[in-house]
Amino acid sequence: MKKRVFALCFGLWGVLMFPVFAGRIKPEAKKMYQLGLQNYNKGNYEEAIKNFSDALAKYPKYEAALLYRAYANEKLGNSFQALSDYEQLIKINPKHSQAYVSRGHLNSKIGLDDEAIKDYTAAIEHDNRNFEAHYERGMIYNILGLYNEALKDFEKCSQLKPGAEIDFMTGIVESKLGNEERAIHFFSAAIKFDKNNKNYYYHRADSKIKLGRYTDALEDLIIANKLDEKDPYIYNKMGVANHFLRNYEKALFYFDKALEINPIVNEFNYNRARTHVALKNYEKAIADFSMVIELAPDNLDTYLYRASAYSALGKYEEAENDYSKYIEMNPGNFSVFQKRADVRISLKKYEQALEDLNKTIELKPENANAYHNRGIVEYNLNKKEEACRDFKKSGELGYKQDSLEIMNICK
Repeated sequence: MKKRVFALCFGLWGVLMFPVFAGRIKPEAKKMYQLGLQNYNKGNYEEAIKNFSDALAKYPKYEAALLYRAYANEKLGNSFQALSDYEQLIKINPKHSQAYVSRGHLNSKIGLDDEAIKDYTAAIEHDNRNFEAHYERGMIYNILGLYNEALKDFEKCSQLKPGAEIDFMTGIVESKLGNEERAIHFFSAAIKFDKNNKNYYYHRADSKIKLGRYTDALEDLIIANKLDEKDPYIYNKMGVANHFLRNYEKALFYFDKALEINPIVNEFNYNRARTHVALKNYEKAIADFSMVIELAPDNLDTYLYRASAYSALGKYEEAENDYSKYIEMNPGNFSVFQKRADVRISLKKYEQALEDLNKTIELKPENANAYHNRGIVEYNLNKKEEACRDFKKSGELGYKQDSLEIMNICK
């Protein structure tokens, strides 16, 4: 009789402890979890959350219910509730690799990249073969400009699960590190996996252009263009390759095509403008450079190129304004002071030109051309002694000047 009572008591105690003891899950909890999965898969996320919550009420350590409740909360945009579920899950099971990965996704989504990296790193510490953790951490490293760290993660991904996307991302990072030959190798490997992805050909062409292999690049771009005839970036890159091959008319054709599809991409206007300069179409170049400046007024090089086009047309006031704008944003470039001095000399603004040449020599004391030009300015300002001293200095620094002219001035 005592044995029977003991057995009954033990059985009752076992039932009471069933939800939280020995890792067992009550049938009621499982039933609510399964119902939650059904609602989750149907997109009924609010109902799914109720179901998962009911399952957790019956078994608070139900890891799968916590994980999917977090997923459902994410679907509804309830980021903080989802984070709470992931944190609770990690407390229950500190080695739950997927919980770290999922929390990493969410942290990255809400802009907490540092926290996401910590989560992916934790997932990798518990499972070094976690492909997703390496891949996602590599993607964040890439965005943050930590290319060497990204490369390590992508190389690990390639070991775990070789494929086109991994080879492609490895190529992207190698290119950003300036390793264009290695980048081409990985883009080529990606193409072996998938011959119908325009991006693989496009980026391999880009690496070839950086290496000066313009004809080879065009072969890739022609294939990419066949795969997508409406991609303006492919036309733009075809223009770039032709520009470097000095096929300027062809380059213009492709830049026009790119801008026809998307007329407000600065890169397209900028590249077409440079080709117009090469063809001495200065008015058209100025129009394109002006569009670039309108859309991106902090683009320094555009001011330099537009100023050069203005100078070629004899529009020295406009050129002076562009050089001044550049100097205002970047006062450490000695060559721009020298260029502005040139247009100021053309405008006979000798005092201002002298200030620019003084600054040029201050920044670049061994600039022979600056001494020569300063000599010309000083001579026009009736500073003969200073002019002759600068002419002499420019000659010592290697400037090939008309010695007869200097002798006449300085005799």
